[in-house]
Amino acid sequence: MRNPPFQRLLSRVNPYSAPIVLFLLTIYGAAAVPNFLSTLNLSAILYQYSIIGLLALGQFIVILTGGIDLSQGALVALTSITTALVMSAHGAVVGAVSGVAIATAMGVVSGLLVSRYRMPAFLVTLGIMGVARGLAMQIANARPVPIHIDAFVTFGSSSLLLIPTSTYIWTAASLVVWYFLSRRPVGRYIYAVGSHEENSRLSGVNVFSVKLLVYVLSAFLTAIGGVIWTARLGSGSPIGGQNYELESIAAVVVGGCSLFGGKGSVHGVVAGVLIFAVINSILGLSGISPFWQGMIKGIVVLLAVAASQMQTRSSLKFAAGGA
Repeated sequence: MRNPPFQRLLSRVNPYSAPIVLFLLTIYGAAAVPNFLSTLNLSAILYQYSIIGLLALGQFIVILTGGIDLSQGALVALTSITTALVMSAHGAVVGAVSGVAIATAMGVVSGLLVSRYRMPAFLVTLGIMGVARGLAMQIANARPVPIHIDAFVTFGSSSLLLIPTSTYIWTAASLVVWYFLSRRPVGRYIYAVGSHEENSRLSGVNVFSVKLLVYVLSAFLTAIGGVIWTARLGSGSPIGGQNYELESIAAVVVGGCSLFGGKGSVHGVVAGVLIFAVINSILGLSGISPFWQGMIKGIVVLLAVAASQMQTRSSLKFAAGGA
């Protein structure tokens, strides 16, 4: 049986589906929504979603192995409180490093529990979420911690050539992750573990190290986002980052990555983040109620999941037909 040309076309177009959707949304916004292409609005889009972009990169690496990280939002809060408290006594650099260090340590714990003891990632990171949020509340006594270092606060809202500084950080992180996944052997191992963990183990891949690494990287990228978020807020907040993990997961899924692991790309994740950013901008400029905005974003996620499932089934039929 010959493979239908449509199946071949679909298999070629699918990796670029998220960028195509982003392009179409941008065209619509430019044509139908006033001020969409204004410098102020485009800068606001990048400003608002660059932090989610950092979290989405970390979430993407974890999801590639078939895992998930529900602790990201709580780690943002823990990073924020730690950064603010240490900064008040030891300065901005030590404060930021301390915030990143404690969140990364939480990632080590998650990675060890998932890889060494083979505990379900969903439950492990759900537990870490509770621990991190509880620590943040306890350390701060459930109150914001003000920051009095003007240079740090200014950094949070700074820009270069009308592009927020946080966007440059997100771009640099995306390029590093892309290089890491596509040009280094460990990147191939990450995809292999997500595609078939047992086969990877039998092939000599150190699955323990790979799984530990992805949770550490996710926590590290989340902590970087947490430091930027703290600078923008101008204080440490124990309630910050709520639902950030859900937004990062949604961006990864909309970007064409499979929740079952082994499939996805950095450019897809970046496009997924920007799709939500553009949708949010279009809805906001159109004066649509925030309640409707949440529902529309939920529908987008459901459509992305449905499209992913359909593509997977289509690929299986395509392979079966070729066989």
